[in-house]
Order: sequence, then structure tokens, then C-alpha cells
Amino acid sequence: MIQNRLSRKVHRELLLALESARTRFAVAMAAEAKSTPPDQWQYYMDTADRMRRFAGRLRRSDPNVLAVHEECSHALETLKRLPVEHAAERLCHILGETIGRLESRMLIDKSPRRNQSQNSTDSTDFTIL
Repeated sequence: MIQNRLSRKVHRELLLALESARTRFAVAMAAEAKSTPPDQWQYYMDTADRMRRFAGRLRRSDPNVLAVHEECSHALETLKRLPVEHAAERLCHILGETIGRLESRMLIDKSPRRNQSQNSTDSTDFTIL
């Protein structure tokens, strides 16, 4: 019971911190848009897309799967400590590493699941390795 509440809290805080970091990164990208070379801009966009996809999968996942995992706690602290005003390049590096660590610790189960409201849907869930 306590473990479930703690897992839901970590899940909620990680989602909130991730969405906040995505917003900060988008603002930093916009501020540097005209001076950013195309290849660097593509790297930024790829990182932003990875963050968006990860947040979506995390949002759809069972909060109890996180179960106070050390990597999740470390990622949460990293996201909370992001500098307020920082260059997009530095934010991209920090966020890319953080998402990469989270993705490497979570096995994605892509098995199709039946949904009562629809005939069938593909669902992606996380499982801690």
C-alpha cells in the first residue's frame, strides 16, 4: 500500500519534471533558432521528440512499475535541478543523457492488448529491468 502510493508519487513527479524540462528546452531552442546550424537544430528536434515520446509512454504506463527505482529518482533530481536559463545545447545534452538512462532501464513491452472500448489497440508499457 505504502509502496503503491510512493510509486504513484514518483511517477507523477517524474512526469511533471519531464514536462517542465520539455518546456524549458523548447524556450531555449526558440531563443537560439536563428543562430543554430541546421544539423544542430535537427539534434535538438530529435531530443525533443524522444522526450515527447518517452513522456507519452510514461503517462500511459502503470505508476506502480516505477517502484522507487534508483534511476528514476536520479533522473527526477536531475530534471528538478536543471538550470533556469541555459543554452539549448547544454540542456539538450543533459536531457538526452537523462532520457537515455531512463530508456535503458525500462524494457518496453509492445505486445498488443485488448481494450474493452475498442476491438484492439497497441499499447506500450514499461517494465523495469
